[in-house]
Amino acid sequence: MDCKTLKLKDDNQFITSIAHNDEHVTQFINYNAMAEESYATRLQSPNNGREEALAEIIEYFMSDLSLTDAQQENISQLANGAKVVIGGQQAGFLGGALYTFHKIMSIVTLTQSLRDKYDHSVVPVFWIAGEDHDFDEVNHTYVFNQSDAQLHKVKYHTLQPPETCVSHYRPDKGELKQAVDDFFKQLNETQASRPLRDMCHKIIADFDSWSDIFKALVHEVFKEYGILLIDAHDSQLRHLERPMFKRIIEQHQSVDTAFRQGQSKTIEAGLEQMIQTETNVHLFLEHDQARELLIYEDGKFKLNKSQETLSKEELLNIVETHPERLSNNVVTRPVMEEWLFNTVTFVGGPSEIKYWAELAQVFKTLEVEMPIVLPRMRISYLNPRVEKLLQRYDIPLEEVIEEGATRHKDEFVRAQASDTFINKVEEMKVQQEALYQSLQRELDDNHDNTVLLDKNNEIHQFQYDYLIQRYLLNIERENHISMTHFREIESTLHAMGGLQERIWNPLQIMNEFGTDVFSPSTYPPLPYTFDHIIVKP
Repeated sequence: MDCKTLKLKDDNQFITSIAHNDEHVTQFINYNAMAEESYATRLQSPNNGREEALAEIIEYFMSDLSLTDAQQENISQLANGAKVVIGGQQAGFLGGALYTFHKIMSIVTLTQSLRDKYDHSVVPVFWIAGEDHDFDEVNHTYVFNQSDAQLHKVKYHTLQPPETCVSHYRPDKGELKQAVDDFFKQLNETQASRPLRDMCHKIIADFDSWSDIFKALVHEVFKEYGILLIDAHDSQLRHLERPMFKRIIEQHQSVDTAFRQGQSKTIEAGLEQMIQTETNVHLFLEHDQARELLIYEDGKFKLNKSQETLSKEELLNIVETHPERLSNNVVTRPVMEEWLFNTVTFVGGPSEIKYWAELAQVFKTLEVEMPIVLPRMRISYLNPRVEKLLQRYDIPLEEVIEEGATRHKDEFVRAQASDTFINKVEEMKVQQEALYQSLQRELDDNHDNTVLLDKNNEIHQFQYDYLIQRYLLNIERENHISMTHFREIESTLHAMGGLQERIWNPLQIMNEFGTDVFSPSTYPPLPYTFDHIIVKP
């Protein structure tokens, strides 16, 4: 693999502010992520005493996997007080979008860097957000089809989507395998295709829940890194979380006030509002196999859908006896995560880390220290075919990643067109406008005739514009091979108007670059960077 970095125009001012330690933003996060003393402080901070219990829970959660020596060693180190670098993501179909794997790459890269630099035990942990219940966010992925140079959505279809957490959802294995096959049918056949497809089929055969299928896939790809996996909605983990659930319930009014005030401060500082929520308890409760939001109203806790009510005592009793029925929302999940783990660094997506800025007061209210917050690395993959197309049409790599290839496509089409033809049509438009102005002066302010003339002029001008558009469209059709090339460039590097990693699936990269593209033995030794990374075979 070949690897280089690019400095792109960053439209995420929040990340830029972190990189430059801009107090305008860093006032809302606890540590200067660019200062070495921040990491030294976190590494030397006292542990919370939950590390042994966490190690046991993680070991049990991963007991249905064939653990590598590196994973076994990291579980042992965690039990003995190792700090963690942590991040998480929803359990997406076939791993979800590329950025999920890039988040894991960032976690393991930062972990190794901290080990080497500070000679301290640090382990990588990936947190599966299995408590989420918005199935439409995780039931699909996209695949680039070479034959038409377009991205296609591939979806797992079900008539009964889960109303509860995806951790509990058991998909139909036949339908899931069909969705996997639909994905692979659209890939170019390579030496990696069959092994990848067989791996996915075996995982579906061996595991039952949606979250466990995702867990097994991530494990297969990243096990040599020693990555530790845990589901946020694991029942044993919920039992460990009981003290914090009780604290959140006892202090729910203070927590909500802290959140609202903290969010107001970020908005006053000019930051975009990220969290939208109407709840004032910031917890979910499972009721009749549905995940419902808790709301506090008239001295009672109420479920937002069923309208069931509970007293504080009843809710605290559920925490004690059935904590697996409770789950966190976007406000309390980060705090719970940091209460559980002895974290050096949290790694999040560009939008995700903005959430944390709005939660600074919540962390303080619940007496949990916010760790160092860093964005995941951003990576694009450039295959030889697309690289040659960029050279052929003289398109800068940076430009197509940031803006796409539309400008270059339009310039290519315009270069094939007749300047004389287009200029003549433009002259006709000017003449039409002059004629319209002349006729307008003859109408003596007659309203009906003015409306008629205006409409007639609009029709003529529209027809001239349409003539140019169809003329250029016909040129595109005559140059359909080049148009396919531009579409391929755009779909690969500026997918659906954004970064490749937000749309492309990691298995497509493994199919093209090799099944071990993400393994330590072949992946370039990446230092953590804020720059955009380009990987070439």
